[in-house]
Amino acid sequence: MKRAWLIGLIGLVLMLSACSYNDSASTAALSEEEVQESVQNYYNEMSKIEQLGKSSREQFNKTIAAYSAGTATSKEMEKAIAQFKDTATDISSQAKKVEISDRLPEKVKKLLDEAQIAFQSAYSLKEKASKGADSADVSADEFNELNQNADLAMLYGISKLNEARVATGLLEPDKDADPKAAADSKVVTGTDSETVKP
Repeated sequence: MKRAWLIGLIGLVLMLSACSYNDSASTAALSEEEVQESVQNYYNEMSKIEQLGKSSREQFNKTIAAYSAGTATSKEMEKAIAQFKDTATDISSQAKKVEISDRLPEKVKKLLDEAQIAFQSAYSLKEKASKGADSADVSADEFNELNQNADLAMLYGISKLNEARVATGLLEPDKDADPKAAADSKVVTGTDSETVKP
């Protein structure tokens, strides 16, 4: 039910974004090599952003574990939460700034646009979760649910990004799986559904 709701929400955003979609046919098309380079650059940028998010969550969870074990002070816990919030906000902002060329083939651009919307949704949810990490108004269950929904949005974005990589010859299609759900194990997902609120 949660997955269906999230995919529905992303679908609604995609439909709204289609209203202002710019037809790339009006600009000079990129060569095949330039298309591959553009898609690979987008992949690299998103991977760097998610690696930063993964490192932040790992450090945050490490401090939570130490605090629970009595080996970290409340001051160290407060610092970890502040850093977690700052990083989440920074990552969300960075994700919105990654550009997609208007000169890509329409199919490829549409796939990257869908991936971009999903990634931005994921990072917005993660930012919201981080702001509730030390809030009495956000329960541990709500905190974890926000992170889990973010992970679902992230996986949807990864599937669209990998479709674009398959379409441009950067990634071999997975013959044993639905191409729309194919996920390259090399992509940095950083999903962490086990994050718990202190």
